[in-house]
Amino acid sequence: MSVEIPSYARAAAQFSELTHVGLSTSSLQELVKAYGGQLVERQAEEAQATMEMPSKEGGEVRREIPEPPSAAMNISMDGAMVNIRGEGWKEVKTVAVSAIRHLNDRVTGEATTLLSEHSYRAGLWDASEFCQQQWAEACCRGVEKAGYLSSVNDGAAWIWNIVRMCYGNCVEIIDWWHAVEKLWLIAQHRFGTETEEATAWVSAQKQLLIEGSLRQLVRNIRLLYPRGNTLPDAVRNATHYLFHNRRRMRYRLFREAGYPIGSGTVESACKLVVQQRLKQSGMRWSRHGAQAMLALRATLLSQPSHRSLPLIGLA
Repeated sequence: MSVEIPSYARAAAQFSELTHVGLSTSSLQELVKAYGGQLVERQAEEAQATMEMPSKEGGEVRREIPEPPSAAMNISMDGAMVNIRGEGWKEVKTVAVSAIRHLNDRVTGEATTLLSEHSYRAGLWDASEFCQQQWAEACCRGVEKAGYLSSVNDGAAWIWNIVRMCYGNCVEIIDWWHAVEKLWLIAQHRFGTETEEATAWVSAQKQLLIEGSLRQLVRNIRLLYPRGNTLPDAVRNATHYLFHNRRRMRYRLFREAGYPIGSGTVESACKLVVQQRLKQSGMRWSRHGAQAMLALRATLLSQPSHRSLPLIGLA
């Protein structure tokens, strides 16, 4: 209840009302730290085990690889900020591992790509620690046996560094709406916010983007600012973003191949796992308490039951 309800006090009060067993807020916090703390330790051991080379002594020991829920899997990563006492706002890094499913519309017959059966892992880790943790989560889902693998994310360099390091056979995709955001930024700098000209320009460029005509798209951006005119910094950065990630924006090919082009799953995960419980008004967390809560929420909210919560003796 304390993992689901965004208040220790309300969770303790509701538990006492339902069970007629007294439970203080401080006791509930200690329970979360105890259970969550053991889960954090288990996740750390799991992450370490997946990265270790087998010992030569006694022969090679192979790690058991589970079957994935589908032949095609997707991995997406993102971050959300949480207020930590004595440290300020710190980034919680989150990974969502999902099965890729394909459905046909009963009316049109058009194929639709869906992400389902999500599992999560989140924590106050640096990029190196997160790299191990997200790989451990992927291994738990049998990603190593998946026939096809995609990763849909925003343009953050640390994310793509991890993807390239861990998933060499992965199809890299920039989230569609992040790319469209850059088009709106460029249009609003040129035509103003929410003007008809901006809307019309973005609509035309979106069509080029979905068709994969990136060269024409970049040319159209340059026509807004003829040579000799200085590009605003925001426009220059947006243009660089589109050009640098052009190989991750072949949306027509991705859709035809049945890959997802949106990272809404991990953005929803950041809200569901992190923000709904740890980013309420006025909340500040100890690092230990936040990590324990994140481990519990990620485990309880993951749809596949491939993990269990720790059972510990409590005095």
